[in-house]
Amino acid sequence: LVDSEGHVFTVLSSPPRDAAWPDIIRWAAAKFAWAQKQLSEIEPLPDHRRGPYFSVNTGLSFGQGQQRVGNLKNSARRQWILDQLLNDPDIRRIANVSSGSLENYAPNVYQYYKETLDAILESDSSLRRNFVDNVFAAATFNLGPQAVTYVHLDHLNLAFGLCAVTALGDYDYKKGGHLVLWDAKLIIEFPPGTTILLPSAILRHSNVAIRPGETRYSLTQYSAAGLFRWVKCGFRSQKSAQAAGYDMRKDYEEWKDGYQMYSKVSDLRPDCA
Repeated sequence: LVDSEGHVFTVLSSPPRDAAWPDIIRWAAAKFAWAQKQLSEIEPLPDHRRGPYFSVNTGLSFGQGQQRVGNLKNSARRQWILDQLLNDPDIRRIANVSSGSLENYAPNVYQYYKETLDAILESDSSLRRNFVDNVFAAATFNLGPQAVTYVHLDHLNLAFGLCAVTALGDYDYKKGGHLVLWDAKLIIEFPPGTTILLPSAILRHSNVAIRPGETRYSLTQYSAAGLFRWVKCGFRSQKSAQAAGYDMRKDYEEWKDGYQMYSKVSDLRPDCA
């Protein structure tokens, strides 16, 4: 999808040309199903603001009262489940293909994410990256069994950033699981094994329901806006930086024009356009 100036702001990224890819997404979906079963044994099915399904979050966060950047915290049981997911070779492959899609379609955004995450990790050895060679700071494993979201915004993400959502599961994508972009008035087929890049902080989005007996999972990768402010402010909070005399006005102007980081179709490699 492109805006009136030709900037690419949403992409349905094709899966890799890899004969093993169907097996990779099937095995990854089986791992998600295993994780969902583990959670269902210790927790009731939640109904949170994004939908009635199990999910677990991992990675780096800053905001909502935190004094500094930190690793998202989970219970011991949840962390054990997360470790199995994060160390799974098929899930790692899927996660890094999504990061590569960001590099292909929005290289300027990719570089901004990479420089910010690298700087944060170099500043504090206690912080952990989810996946090697991946520029996203955090991830949510949407474990279903029917991960179909309500209409929502991911308002804590970088406004002009792009999150990567990879769909998994056993569902007929012609009949359900579509991505609905309410502000763009579009409904997009979303087959298992494909990734969509979108500015989830500013575009209201949801999914079409799938049929009874079908399963749908997703891996969402993103970076919180607070991480970028933390680095811009010299590895301190905005409040501390302003108290020390730091002038935020230049940063506000840069962020206001952040959409200029998006590629134009003419900028893309022929195999991406």
